[in-house]
Amino acid sequence: MTSGTKTPFQNDKNWNEKIIDADSVWTQVQDILKAEGKELPETFHRPDVRLILNNISGHTQTFNNPGDHSADKKETVEATGDKTAAMAMIKGDTLERQQRNAAELTQRYNLHEKGLSDEFLRAVEAGECDDLVDEIYGPAPFDGQAERLTDVKWKKHEGLSILIEPINNGAAAFGAREADHEKVFLAHFPIYVKGTGTVPELVESSGMCIAISEDWKTKEQSTRPIVPSVAQDFYGAHYDNIPVVTLNTDGQVQNIRIGNDIITAEPPEHIANAPAPQAQQHAPNP
Repeated sequence: MTSGTKTPFQNDKNWNEKIIDADSVWTQVQDILKAEGKELPETFHRPDVRLILNNISGHTQTFNNPGDHSADKKETVEATGDKTAAMAMIKGDTLERQQRNAAELTQRYNLHEKGLSDEFLRAVEAGECDDLVDEIYGPAPFDGQAERLTDVKWKKHEGLSILIEPINNGAAAFGAREADHEKVFLAHFPIYVKGTGTVPELVESSGMCIAISEDWKTKEQSTRPIVPSVAQDFYGAHYDNIPVVTLNTDGQVQNIRIGNDIITAEPPEHIANAPAPQAQQHAPNP
């Protein structure tokens, strides 16, 4: 993410579409917090279910990652050595759905007996698992990855709790890892509408969550917007503790609320140093 090269308001489409640039907003948030000697706290997010398949076929398995994250480079998993497993990310809008999809895959292709089998990989290549599998990659150590799966009790936004328990029988294992965390804030854009002789009314809006990711290798940061209805499931009960950033309609940060603390942003220099507007003098009506 490049800082200092983008303005908060990017009108990239047409005259009536206003686009707020999340990278610019994040840069403002960092600068404001840095001036206060603070950092944005991290928020726990829901883990995803992984299906770990051991290559017990007796031969090397070579396949394309259906997620195509490897730029068309084939994945290769040996049948011997210390890395004989492939990792599958399972589709599903909720943690329960992902766990059910992993169980369905395991049963449909007898993965608990055959592991990373020829039959399963042929089905993946044919697109027969596109509704259940997001991506498959490897190699990885089966035991090492399976041991990372643990009982996960996840509290949803509405207060209900679910328990995801790992299943492992040596050929296949699926379940969730411990919940991880990331930096995210909820951006609010207060807009008021005034009618004829009425008091301005605030537009009802939940705003937009902006999550920050960091590349593990380059440490380069990037932002992604998440609509609140999706974020409430993704962050569960932790959603209510997400820091709130209030912006004006031009994408300038006005204040940041972290817990009970509210940090007010200093106005941009060109606004702070601008002369006060002078009252206009009107000639009397003739």
